[in-house]
Amino acid sequence: MLEKEVEVLFSDDVINYGKIIFGLDNDSLEKLGSFENYVFSARKNNEECILRFTHSSHRTKEQVEAELAWLQYLQANNAPVCGPFPSESGNLVEIIEAEGTHFFVSLFEKAKGKAVKVSDACFNEKLFFAWGKATGVLHRLSENYVEAEKIVKRPDLVEEFDFQFAPSIPSDDLPIQEKVEKILNDVKSIPKDSERYRLIHSDIHSGNFFFDGETITIFDFDDASYHHIISDIAIPIYYSVWFNSSLTDKETFINETFLPAFMKGYLSEHAIDLNILKDIPLFLKLRDCELYGVLHKKWDLSTLNDKQKSVLNELRERIIFETPIVSVQIPDYF
Repeated sequence: MLEKEVEVLFSDDVINYGKIIFGLDNDSLEKLGSFENYVFSARKNNEECILRFTHSSHRTKEQVEAELAWLQYLQANNAPVCGPFPSESGNLVEIIEAEGTHFFVSLFEKAKGKAVKVSDACFNEKLFFAWGKATGVLHRLSENYVEAEKIVKRPDLVEEFDFQFAPSIPSDDLPIQEKVEKILNDVKSIPKDSERYRLIHSDIHSGNFFFDGETITIFDFDDASYHHIISDIAIPIYYSVWFNSSLTDKETFINETFLPAFMKGYLSEHAIDLNILKDIPLFLKLRDCELYGVLHKKWDLSTLNDKQKSVLNELRERIIFETPIVSVQIPDYF
């Protein structure tokens, strides 16, 4: 279903019903975002929380239930995540019909701390260490995670590429189609062994956590997928460069400041074979392919502004020339 069609279906009636079935305080909803889901801040019994509406064209009910089941497991094991709350009827996922389609509604804890921008003074090695540490906790716990019998496993991210991203990549652009296929095949060639591959968040950039000065709390597990854990290390690198247009030397920042601090935090929680870090450039390229697809899906290509055109051109050029967003050298002193 097209994005504009979903927008039409997302009426005030849908929003108000979601508020009622989760017992939220009157007049407490404030819209936060609408990129993949409709997300609102809210209050319940005067406590802050997050209400999310997911359309059935984006996720199935079973996929949302699998996300929340993993979140409950992580929360029960003291991971730094925002767990789900049940509705007034005791359900973690409620269904609201909308002209033959559905919105799946869920309520979450609000993260402690505050949002962090790459331009903030706290965007430094202390944060990078905490970022890596929290990621390491998730990977350590996920290594032993097994879905309950009633839970349908979350999809494999590379297999999901054919449904989530590939349909939006221009089919008449043969060079880009060939390069995307090559990158996907390179990822598929990596063994899916227990050390490399498991259920991961897959999108832990600085917009998906809050920082309280000491620790980070991760949210937005909508993209949780079975994938290679190295992706959860590549994505923070990717967005720390992409979000930061003021960087004059991105290679020095990543290789001498960001990655050493991040990996020291990560390894304090989860030991891995450091040889897998050599795959970081490949997963930076994969994120370019994913973004190229999702932005073609989300943006109106007939009314692109200059900035949007520039972003798409940069993504296309990196994909065509198989050049990662930043050159990463793997330190040997962890």
